[in-house]
Formats: sequence, structure tokens, C-alpha cells
Amino acid sequence: MVSKYAWGAGALAWMYRQLGRSSRAGSKGFSGCLTLLQAWIYEYFPSLRINRAAPQTVAQGDPLARRWGPSEVPRRLDHYRRLLDGFTADHVDWLPFGAHPGRAVPRSLYRGVIRIYDVTEAYDPSRTLRQFGYRQVIPDPPIRPSRVSRPAVGTYRVVFGADLDQLWRSRGQLINLDAYSTPFDYTGSVDPEYLKWYTLRTHPCIVPPRDGEQQEVALLTYEMVSFYVFPLLVNFIYNILYYCGMIY
Repeated sequence: MVSKYAWGAGALAWMYRQLGRSSRAGSKGFSGCLTLLQAWIYEYFPSLRINRAAPQTVAQGDPLARRWGPSEVPRRLDHYRRLLDGFTADHVDWLPFGAHPGRAVPRSLYRGVIRIYDVTEAYDPSRTLRQFGYRQVIPDPPIRPSRVSRPAVGTYRVVFGADLDQLWRSRGQLINLDAYSTPFDYTGSVDPEYLKWYTLRTHPCIVPPRDGEQQEVALLTYEMVSFYVFPLLVNFIYNILYYCGMIY
């Protein structure tokens, strides 16, 4: 029976749970498939690659993580903070693997939950449409848990209702991509209304302003996207680099 488990979904569910925990104050560790996370970062963010040269080629069917060989890496914490704060949409390779091989399949994405044992995590790709070649629009309301509790300092518990359990058993929902706007025509294209929506919900940068310094937060435009381009990704990447030992 173990050989029939969906280990890919299980690894993702566990990793998402650990990313949530590691982002909280007081967190001192992270567990999960760090190789997968590092390879994901190198594919989507060329400026963070351990080797700025072209990635190595791998044989058909071999793990893509083998494309990245070890090399000397800048390890100063300030270097990565400034690098992340200076990111723009042009620093992202939104489609690192080229056109999706399943073009013959109707354009749709899974939206719902992924699970492993008692771990349930929401999964909604409509919040990262640019990774699929589409303009980003205001996403649907998030899949929310029915109850959240903190039984002790440093711990928390998230409980999803029976309706999401049924959603999992029915294989979730499908997002019809044809219902969204046409594919974007330049890197990082977003709907103007999305920029207004996101500006009200984000932190502009990692490095806080100095004492007495007024930090200006203006409405987002494509040219000003350096502070706002990644929903949750800046802290996500920073935590991964830290826990992988790439910065100190």
C-alpha cells in the first residue's frame, strides 16, 4: 500500500506546513525537502543561483536539481537582504521550463487542498497566475480553515472543516484559465486593480527604515514593482536561504 501513496503531494503538504511555521517569530528550524526548494529558487530567480553561468544539461528523466553544481557563493546576510529588496519583475524567470508540455489538455488548474495524514494545506494557483503565463488578477478569497488555535507559545493548530475534506475526496475544483484575461505580453504583467489590492496587503521591504526616516509607500505601477512584485516570496526565499546555510 505504501507504494501507492501520493508521495509528491505529501512532500508538498509537509513543506508548506513547515514554511508557515518557520516564518513565525521564535522559529529555530525547518524540515522538509530542501533540495526541492533550492532547485525551485535557482530556476525562477537567476540572480540567486549558486552558479551565474548557464545551468548544466541533464539527461532526459534525470532530476533537474542536478543542473546546479556547487560553487563559491556570497554568504553575507546584508548582500541577500539588499538583493531581495531590489528585486523587480525582470529578475524573475516566470516560465523557466518553457511552454507546458500538456498543451493538448484543456487549460485548467487544480484548486483545493493537498494532504498527508493529518496535515492539510490549501493550494490555490490563481494567486500566482504569472507562473503559468497569465496576467495576475485579484485572486478568489482564500481557502480558510474552520478553526485556528495556539495551545502553547511557539505552537499552533489549524483545523479545516468537513467541507474541505469532501473537497479533497472529490479531487477539488478546476480553475478554467480561459476565464482569465489573455496571456500577458511582458514579464510580470498584472491587472491594475490587482496592484491596488496587493499594495494594501503587503510589506514593502525587508530592511526597516532608519530612525526618523520616512518610508514612502506609493501606489504600485509596473516601473515601481521592485518593492511589491512577489506575494510572500521575499520572506519565503530569505528563510530558505537561511535554513539551507547559504547565509548567516
